[in-house]
Amino acid sequence: MKHPIGYWIYDNAELFRYIGELPCMIEKTERILLSGPFSAFLSTTMRALYEDAQIVAVTDRSDVIEAVKEEDGSVVCVDTPFDKFSGSSFDIAVSVLAINTLDTRELTPYLFSLHDSLADGGFLFLSFPSSSTISPYPKKLVDSWYSMDEKIYMKRYTPEDVVMALSIIGFDVRAIESDDNPDLGKVVSIHAQKRAVKPL
Repeated sequence: MKHPIGYWIYDNAELFRYIGELPCMIEKTERILLSGPFSAFLSTTMRALYEDAQIVAVTDRSDVIEAVKEEDGSVVCVDTPFDKFSGSSFDIAVSVLAINTLDTRELTPYLFSLHDSLADGGFLFLSFPSSSTISPYPKKLVDSWYSMDEKIYMKRYTPEDVVMALSIIGFDVRAIESDDNPDLGKVVSIHAQKRAVKPL
């Protein structure tokens, strides 16, 4: 893997090992959404877990799309900003290290879009570098952790704020895990399930 994001994802695979628990959560998976450039590089992992599923990777980074297609030719790559994607009836949605590229006002609409993309009872895997206190300030331009040649705008969110937002939107949180990483600090992983709508 030559792409710096893909290389970093593979080199830090321990941060995403909880994805391996997803097969225990859902028996039949037909469609998987990978939201954002970091998530796109998990297509080969998801293909190993769900051989026959349709995998859709959403990012507007053409360099990521090219690298992912080289690894998994059957993945469907959608060239659009990941936080603007509109789709439905996915069984699993994965968002890795993506919400930190969004300002506070963009976070809830993005989480709503993930909720809308899932079928009732569908599962969300959300992973992000966290903070003990949410910053009231906009995103900061910082050195990229995956490439010395790139900078990235980042904002850190608290696990409590993300869990509250997910609950209000219509998710039930099933598990919360965390790891320490030398590049990112504390990384939180949340597994959540979309609540089924009860008929009136």
